Order: sequence, then C-alpha cells, then structure tokens
Amino acid sequence: MDEDIKNIFKLLNKIVTDTSSITTKIITIDAKLDMMDDRLDEMEIRISTLEDHEEESKEKMADMEKKLLKAWDCVKDLENRSRRNNVCIMGLPEGIEDGKPIEFLTKNLPILLDLPSEEIIEIELAHRTFASRPKVTQRPCPIIVRFLKFQMRELILKRARKKEEVIWENSKLAFFQDLSKEKQNKWKAFIEGKKQLRELGVKYTMVYSVILRVIHKGQQHSFHTSEAVITFIQKNLQQQEDSKNYS
Repeated sequence: MDEDIKNIFKLLNKIVTDTSSITTKIITIDAKLDMMDDRLDEMEIRISTLEDHEEESKEKMADMEKKLLKAWDCVKDLENRSRRNNVCIMGLPEGIEDGKPIEFLTKNLPILLDLPSEEIIEIELAHRTFASRPKVTQRPCPIIVRFLKFQMRELILKRARKKEEVIWENSKLAFFQDLSKEKQNKWKAFIEGKKQLRELGVKYTMVYSVILRVIHKGQQHSFHTSEAVITFIQKNLQQQEDSKNYS
C-alpha cells in the first residue's frame, strides 16, 4: 500500500514537472508569437509606407512628365518661332553664290520673283544647310535665308507661289517655309487634303501652327488634321461639285 502511494506521488510529481515544462514552452511559444505579431505589424506598416511612397512617386513622376512635355512643347515652339523669318530655297546650284549668299540673293531675288522696285530686301543671314557638299549628280543643299522682316519673308513666299515656276539657269527653284523636322512631318500629313482642294479649285492657306484654313461661302474653316479637311470636302465641296456636274 505504501509502495503504491509512493508510486502515485512520483507519478504526480512527474506530471507536475512535465506540466511545468509544457507551461514554460507554451509561454516561450506565446512570446515568440507575440514577437511575430509585432514583426507582422511592423511589416504591414512598412509595406503601407512603401505603397504610399510608391503612389506619391507615381504622382510626382506624372507631374514631372507633364512639366517635361510642356517644356518640350515650349522648346519646339521657340525653335519654330526662331525660324519665323526664314525661307528655304531649294535648287540653286552649289557654289553659285560664290561664298557671298547674302549679296547674291539680294541682287537676284527681285529679278527671279519680279519684286516691285520699291521693295528693299534686307537679309540678316543666309547659308547652305549644314551637310557635306553633294556630288555633281546629287541635289544641291538648300539655302536657308533669314530676312530682317517677317513681311519680306511673306512677300517672297507669296511671289514664289504666284509665279508657280522659278527658274535659274535651267535649274528649277522651290521656296518653302523653314520648319523643324517635326513640323515638316505635320505639314506633309496635309498633302492629300491640299491635293483634293486644288483639284476642286479651292484656295487654302497654311498658317504657322500647322492649321489649314479654307474660305467657303464667306466663312472661314480651320482644320488641324488632313482627315478633317477630307471629311469637310466630302460633306460640302464634292457634293456641290457633283450638283454642278449633274445640272
């Protein structure tokens, strides 16, 4: 009997010891779980902060992109405005100006374009485009001319359009506005629309900011794209032309 009681006490002591050990382990696990909870909370805060920073960075990038695009538009506008008084002359044989383009053009432009005798040509700058000298079989480099006054530049272009064909010693000359490459591409986009207008005998003008203007029935219409011009022609001018042919 005594022996049984001793065994029971031993068993109870062992259970108490094991329970104490388990309790200690549970406490340790709880502590670790608390640490993990703290770390998870910290991670959530950091992730939330990073997400906020990312969103803020995206907004800043978008704002910077807008400002850069606006600045680039200003640069392009300034570039084209700096060419405002310029005319590009194509077709003049290489070396014909004998190193004195201003003197050559001042003397010969009035003759080539039948300018009024009272018109005084004032040229600020004239030079060939910056490229290597072409071969004899190649097209000569254009000459860029900057006139002192915008009105003279307009007169030169107007006279060139009026003459339709300007010849210098068997060389056909062409006069164009001096535009940036990007602006030239935008102007080229109007080729089809301008072609259709010419075929219909409708006069048009192209203005600085790449806008085509047409006067129709006393009203001025402005177009920013060739597609808009063609749509206008189909809706208004072609129907009018078809009605004439039918009658």
